Amino acid sequence: MTTPSSDSLILALRRLRTGFATHDRAVANTAGLRESDLTVLEVLHREGPQTPTALAHQTSTHLATMTGVLTRLERDGWIERHPDAADRRSIHIHATSIERFQALYDDSIGRLLEVIERWTDDQAQSFLDATEDIARALED
Repeated sequence: MTTPSSDSLILALRRLRTGFATHDRAVANTAGLRESDLTVLEVLHREGPQTPTALAHQTSTHLATMTGVLTRLERDGWIERHPDAADRRSIHIHATSIERFQALYDDSIGRLLEVIERWTDDQAQSFLDATEDIARALED
């Protein structure tokens, strides 16, 4: 087996990014959400409650825009705002239902699990290591 070239690896990542973006757009449309709404829900479900400022930073969204996103999500029952017990001036945004969010992805998660379950432990660990390295590189 030959070692993949850097160009082929970058192209594979771009294809994956396009696949996720296309899928997320379809999921958002089906759920009556905007893609920015879906991104905020993803961060909340992955990392837990956040302040609006932290969410804006993590999603590269202007704080005024984030206010609109949070208003829509709260109106539609996707999030709740809770005051910070330590700082009454601050609030934390909480996702309301992991089941409701995960249901949006049930079909694709099933297809992804079919692929992942065919991997050896070494392949799974390599994939995990690689995706964590790539995510860190993009976060910097």
